[in-house]
Amino acid sequence: MKEWLNAIERDYEVKILYACEAGSRAWGYASADSDQDIRFIFKHEDARKYFSLDAPLEVITIHHPYDAQGWDIQKAFRLLRKSNPNLFEWAFSSTVYVDVEGFQTQLQEQVVSGYSPYSLGMHYLSLARRNLNATTEENGFTGQDQKQLLYCLRSLLIIKGLAERLPVNGQLIPNGLQEEPNTEGSELFLKLIEAKRQGNLIVEQDRARLKQLIHKLLEELSIEVKSFEKGKNATESLNHWLWNLLGLWG
Repeated sequence: MKEWLNAIERDYEVKILYACEAGSRAWGYASADSDQDIRFIFKHEDARKYFSLDAPLEVITIHHPYDAQGWDIQKAFRLLRKSNPNLFEWAFSSTVYVDVEGFQTQLQEQVVSGYSPYSLGMHYLSLARRNLNATTEENGFTGQDQKQLLYCLRSLLIIKGLAERLPVNGQLIPNGLQEEPNTEGSELFLKLIEAKRQGNLIVEQDRARLKQLIHKLLEELSIEVKSFEKGKNATESLNHWLWNLLGLWG
């Protein structure tokens, strides 16, 4: 992995500051055929690119041998300011491949101190609705339908954690390691994970419970999310971090 990431740096003339596993492999519910999703944040080696007429490359996408995508620090920091859910999850990934000078710790601190529960909740509410709407069941209940419901429930459980005023950190993200589920939502989530790992479908009774729970949570959380805290403007702290990374001033 390290050599492959080094090759990206050479090919694109960038410095990777942070690289991690994302998706199901990062959170303990990958199946045998799950893709390996690599995400990274980079800066251009030549700082003059940030002061040129043509904007520097902001996104690097690679499809082989891994499903990989990297964001330039300017793009990443603009999205951090908007409480982007992808960066929230990257920050607390359990599998990190590159972490230059404590980048992950600083990223986590920015999320904890600067993220808006309201914005994050609205992001996940949109994801939940999108995944629910993607389930068609035109040809019966399929593995793809089950996967969409898994990610729908996952988003709703994150919003539920925000509604319970849990801190905006990695504990909000449901994983496949919980041994004793303490709610119907966590129980069904673990059943979905186990079915995904085994390549099976959950039984019809659990399917009915799952759909009922999802619609109930959607109705309740769509109202609750409107009262979430808006958070603070993190522009100043992100600018100072950006300037420091570019070797300017801080």
